[in-house]
Amino acid sequence: MRRTVLITIALIAVFNLGAQVNTHKLDYKFGAGLGFMGSGDVMAQSFENELTYKLNSYFSTSISLGLGRTFKDVQSHNDYMSGSLNLFISPFKNNRRNNFKIGAGYTLINETASYSSYDINYSEGTYNPNFNYLTQMVNGFSMILEDEYMIGSRFLLGGKIFMTGGVE
Repeated sequence: MRRTVLITIALIAVFNLGAQVNTHKLDYKFGAGLGFMGSGDVMAQSFENELTYKLNSYFSTSISLGLGRTFKDVQSHNDYMSGSLNLFISPFKNNRRNNFKIGAGYTLINETASYSSYDINYSEGTYNPNFNYLTQMVNGFSMILEDEYMIGSRFLLGGKIFMTGGVE
């Protein structure tokens, strides 16, 4: 696991060496954080990869892939993988130093939940463990608030708040 993390960090550094020195129309971003799944009762560790294309100083579009996992205990966890296609507007203009964006887009989420339960028969004094595995695909509409701030000549620091509502 440690080796995978170090390789990922090294690859991100290689891809971002000239990210802010020259103004590029195409940017790659990697992020990590915490998110809430479902109705907000389950907190997940989240990772996201985003490829953004700057159309002009006010509009950009992006495609992203996100992964998340939460652990309730050793045998129970919820996972998700999401893919998004988004359109952003920068109301205060993207001047590369600070870029506040408001966005919306389409998201496809594959959610998986696994947990253990037991059937207990008190009269016989036995219990039978059950392993449950549920998966679902959700189409959704995303609303996003994002702010990026350039620190130094090569790195961005940013924050992102988004909400995805399922569409049946």
